[in-house]
Amino acid sequence: MPSVETIYQNSVRPLPIGDQVKLADLIMENVNSESNSPKAKLSVLEILEAHPPRRVFKDAAAVDKWLRAERDSWDD
Repeated sequence: MPSVETIYQNSVRPLPIGDQVKLADLIMENVNSESNSPKAKLSVLEILEAHPPRRVFKDAAAVDKWLRAERDSWDD
């Protein structure tokens, strides 16, 4: 099974932003319906707190490299 990051890069990121928002809403509805919490919905903070943080970039140079590549892609 592909990783979540691979699924995102290959299937979600190419979608128009409106479709990405709809998908996020569907995912949140599913998370909320399967939650054992007495609340009907989880807040964004509760969802973020439930998952340990992870570093996407190793250092500031990696961030700069990614930003440059992202900005360069806008011109294509």
